Amino acid sequence: MKKILLTAAFVAALTMGVGRVCAQGKIGHVNAMEMIQLMPEADSVQAALQAYAKDLQDNIATMQTEVQNKYAEYQNNQSQWSELIKQTKAKEIQDMQVRLQEFSAQAEEDYQQKTQELLLPLNNKVKDAIEAVAKEGKFAYILDAGSANLFLGSEAIDVTSLVKKKLGLPDVPVNKTLPR
Repeated sequence: MKKILLTAAFVAALTMGVGRVCAQGKIGHVNAMEMIQLMPEADSVQAALQAYAKDLQDNIATMQTEVQNKYAEYQNNQSQWSELIKQTKAKEIQDMQVRLQEFSAQAEEDYQQKTQELLLPLNNKVKDAIEAVAKEGKFAYILDAGSANLFLGSEAIDVTSLVKKKLGLPDVPVNKTLPR
């Protein structure tokens, strides 16, 4: 019974708090990723990321070829080698495979870091524009509609066109995608 009363009190407090926020200010929403995709700089960011990814993939492909060649050499010559040479060559192949796996994992991390690094200036521009729109429009909150788990009520105001205007972007739908 005590749990039910506490839960009811919590829900009531939460409801009153939301009502108070709505009474104090407007709530708006915008899709920040859409803003980034429309920015002229987005094309150069995407091109830089594609070039970076290709460079990493080329290095991985080279390493894979080296492992495959070493393994083919092992398969072709193992009958002629002593046990010590076979063990040494097998260990060498294993070490190369481990290095390949480590490089692949590090390449993925590096790509994510590069993505964040290149998108940071665009994110900051969008953030600044959203903050300016919030201040000018006296919004209590502006939520990112592109984020997961956001549910928009009928009273939410879409400020996308205001942010696009602040960024000097055309008010058109987006068709291209950038990595997150």
